Amino acid sequence: MGVTTQTIENVLIIQVTGRIDHITANVFEQELLPHLKDCTGEEKKAVLDLSRVTYMSSAGLRVLLLAAKQCRKQQGELVVAALQPFLQEVFRISRFHVVFTIFDTVKAALDAISPAAAAVYDGS
Repeated sequence: MGVTTQTIENVLIIQVTGRIDHITANVFEQELLPHLKDCTGEEKKAVLDLSRVTYMSSAGLRVLLLAAKQCRKQQGELVVAALQPFLQEVFRISRFHVVFTIFDTVKAALDAISPAAAAVYDGS
């Protein structure tokens, strides 16, 4: 499991890679939440790119709930992008599609939350 970030204009893109399960969830939490401390209103928004997540257990979903709660408390915006089909199903069953705004691609997320970031995003 790994977390990498890229800042474009006022948006932090957080890309998660690998399995998120009961073994890796604590590391995921420790790597993800500090990146969201600046997720506040229009100044800084965040896109969580889950296109490279191969598995997510309920422990991983718990971390996502903590992330959403942290951003809301700061009046920030955190959206999710590029869910693999299995993860789309997990989000539907667990009703996470109600908790998060979900986009098919990172580009679509940027188009919606920051046209300035979308204009310079190169897809990498």
